[in-house]
Amino acid sequence: MTKWRNEPMLPHHVELCQRVFDATRTARKIAPESDANDPVAALVLTLYRHGVREEEELLRRVLLALDEES
Repeated sequence: MTKWRNEPMLPHHVELCQRVFDATRTARKIAPESDANDPVAALVLTLYRHGVREEEELLRRVLLALDEES
C-alpha cells in the first residue's frame, strides 16, 4: 500500500466507496443495523485513502481483510 493520501473525496470517490461498502455487506450478509457496519466502512475508507482506487481491487482487499479477522 502507498502512503496515506489526505485529498478531498469528490462525489465519484464517495460513490465508489459506497458501492464497495454495499457489495461487502451483501457478500458477507451484514444487516443494515449491525455493529459490523462501522468497521467495514472504516476499512473501505482506509484502503481507499492508502491508494487502492480500483473498485474490484478495493472490494477484494476488503473481503480478504474481513476473512482474516474472522
